[in-house]
Amino acid sequence: MSAAVYRRKVSGMSPAGPLHEGMLRVDAAGDGLRADVFLARAFPHVSRTRLKQKVQMGEAFLNGKRFATSTRLRTGDTVTILWQGAPTEHTVTPHAVLWEDDALLAIDKPAGVASHPMGRIQSGTVVQFARQRHAEEIRRSLETGDGEFYPTLINRLDTFTSGIVLVAKTRSMHRIMQDLVVRRLVSKEYCALVEGLLAENTGRIDFPIGPDPRSAIRVKRARVPEGLPSVTLWEVVRRLEAHTLVRAFPLTGRQHQIRVHFAGIGHPVLGDLLYKDESLFLRYQQLDGAADESLPSRHYLHAARLGFTHPLSGHAITIESPLPEDFLKLVSGPE
Repeated sequence: MSAAVYRRKVSGMSPAGPLHEGMLRVDAAGDGLRADVFLARAFPHVSRTRLKQKVQMGEAFLNGKRFATSTRLRTGDTVTILWQGAPTEHTVTPHAVLWEDDALLAIDKPAGVASHPMGRIQSGTVVQFARQRHAEEIRRSLETGDGEFYPTLINRLDTFTSGIVLVAKTRSMHRIMQDLVVRRLVSKEYCALVEGLLAENTGRIDFPIGPDPRSAIRVKRARVPEGLPSVTLWEVVRRLEAHTLVRAFPLTGRQHQIRVHFAGIGHPVLGDLLYKDESLFLRYQQLDGAADESLPSRHYLHAARLGFTHPLSGHAITIESPLPEDFLKLVSGPE
């Protein structure tokens, strides 16, 4: 299979910008492969779901015609895909690896980096870094026809949360680890800098979380009677002049759980646009996902520790991520 060659801009615009045409020619190595396997080998940093969507939505063509992902390719066939910019034009940002073995990979995600492609963000994500790091293993797995080796996120962090992202290298390990998460056998510890001074040294926040019915922002969550049960334990690490540094231990894994819970008791996470002032979040969106000088560059929430029993070795695994510099600067002042 030859490498993708990006020929030209396509006349016209999409809502996300100018379209580019990516062309691949099938050589002898690709003869007889299913189209979805061929595309996954050609674009190991793009999710197979996204590639399938390209085919289904008429943004990919085989010899100038639409095709199915199950179509078998032949030597000399030409596959063309339309992109908002070419995936291979983007450099995948390197990230620190905290821990790794043959089955799992733990990455230290900086604030401001997305865990996975979404919306306008289609490059530079943590999962793409993991797949680029193991591109050769992905290709070899696809060549056998099983596609078992395919790094996939076990947990996801919000874009402006930093810390540990755990990745399963194979599909079977992903299923096993997801089962451990559901059974609450993966422990998580976060550091959070919250507004105001918490009166107690320890506490428990326990209220159901669901979509916020009062907000037009789709991702926003709130305390709602019909929501899912959600529990966070916390303890004070340090009280500063106007903020409190806490360790937070989520016993459940709801979207935005720690952010919603602390906002719900009147102590939102410092820098959290969505749960402090919705108008700030809307301004951020109007700036096309860029923070100006009047907006904080992140919210101060960090996934600091993760623990579990390794499903293969039976060993207790603890992964830790130190507080990043910008976080440390805020908490190093006088008590």
